[in-house]
Amino acid sequence: MDAGAQVLFSFGICQGSLTALGSYNQYNNDCYKDTFVLCLVNGASSFVAGFAIFSVLGFMSYEQGVPISEVAASGPGLAFIAYPRAMAMMPFPQLWSICFFVMVILLGADTQFVSLECLMTSVTDMFPTVFRRAYRRELLLLCLCTICFFLGLLLVTEVRTCVFTMNKSGKKWAK
Repeated sequence: MDAGAQVLFSFGICQGSLTALGSYNQYNNDCYKDTFVLCLVNGASSFVAGFAIFSVLGFMSYEQGVPISEVAASGPGLAFIAYPRAMAMMPFPQLWSICFFVMVILLGADTQFVSLECLMTSVTDMFPTVFRRAYRRELLLLCLCTICFFLGLLLVTEVRTCVFTMNKSGKKWAK
């Protein structure tokens, strides 16, 4: 179950991003070749990431003298608890920490770029006469970024507890 969820998440299936970004291709683009390359690159990067993750977990397991299953749990705890602890054990911990957290920030920014592009493409295609004029797309991007910024502020205040509680109860209610 976890492997299947990871494959669907890494490809971005059902999130609209592939469709939105693919809509900018030329009409006679070879989609079969693009799909093959996408699957190959995604699989290779997941394979390399697995080596990176388990080598760090193996290093921590060796240093602490405990089995790998006891080193860290999966999820956010792995990225924000286990990895910083592992980097503190490595030579030049400041360098590794800077590299790791810059990578996390860039991954988050990349995800936001694709999500906003998906939303912008949808809105632009729904109202082509409004947003295909000069600087309208940039204005839409500014509005979307401002809205997302203020919605994101909810997650760094005390309101986040209420937001997460409503989200959990909403999921139970929807089932």
